[in-house]
Amino acid sequence: MDIDLLASQVQERIKLLPNLKTTTAGLDDQAVTLFAKDALLQAQKDGFTDDNIVMGASYLTAHFCLVASATNTNVAKQQASVLTIEYFDRAGIDDYLLEYQRLKKSLQTNEISFM
Repeated sequence: MDIDLLASQVQERIKLLPNLKTTTAGLDDQAVTLFAKDALLQAQKDGFTDDNIVMGASYLTAHFCLVASATNTNVAKQQASVLTIEYFDRAGIDDYLLEYQRLKKSLQTNEISFM
């Protein structure tokens, strides 16, 4: 496994996700590269193979970028006439981590695909 080549492929994939552009713009390239490498190693441990590791690691890298930039798209807001409450929906888990977990679970059926 050429981790540098795979990390660059992961970085190219996350650049294609439009809602991550502002998040990744706030991080330097070295940080995103390190997140991609960490995600690749974790995905490999979780059972992703050379055929699908870039897909899984891309979602995990996106999650790492959101955590590092302290942004989260899962903030729910409730407002009454005198009170506003903001809280994390789904216990602060973002869509990227949920998709990674779904892909990881699908490895048990020997088939990995988008819904």
